[in-house]
Amino acid sequence: MNGPSTQIPSREQIFRLISSFSVAGKEAQAEMERNLLRDYPSFTALLCAQQKDSQTILRKSVSLSVLCAVLKELAHRYGRALLPEGNLMEQPELLRDYLMVHMARERVEQFRLLFLDEKNCLIRDELQSRGTINHVSVYPREVAKRCLELKAERLIMVHNHPAGQTMPSRADVVMTQHIETALKVIDVVLVDHFIITRKAQTSFRQLGLLAEQF
Repeated sequence: MNGPSTQIPSREQIFRLISSFSVAGKEAQAEMERNLLRDYPSFTALLCAQQKDSQTILRKSVSLSVLCAVLKELAHRYGRALLPEGNLMEQPELLRDYLMVHMARERVEQFRLLFLDEKNCLIRDELQSRGTINHVSVYPREVAKRCLELKAERLIMVHNHPAGQTMPSRADVVMTQHIETALKVIDVVLVDHFIITRKAQTSFRQLGLLAEQF
């Protein structure tokens, strides 16, 4: 006998449940569900919407906004819990999924640093800076300083391209070279630099853009 099948809830079912948690009264819940279905093509699109520039329903409903923020944070923490406790590079697919969840749908560029010990075990994951739709600033001196503070021996750099371009720009390459040079002075290895888009992940190391062998 086959066991019970696990069905993924439909968008309608998810939005109906969210509406029931956000407002009281069947009419109000039904109206919110209709608005959510009208304004958001997916549950992910709702979670990643920015309150300041999103559709009217998210701006007007404080309870919905708070619920979405909580759900998004839970998703991030769940993804973090799935990362291996040991060598991150031994299970690259888990690292890839984690980075995609955190950064693929962000509307502005973000620069993230994953500080590792000598065995590639994660010490800390930090969002270093936020920028604009096509630019984020990062400074080699600050990256090197943070490595020293955390006693990191290896580093993974990550930034996203909201516009969707999968290849690094000339500025991306130059910035990475400057950081790699600064890290070499303090004996920190740049393991990789990833570019994240909604559909892909690009590795500087696989492209041959990192000088030091890993």
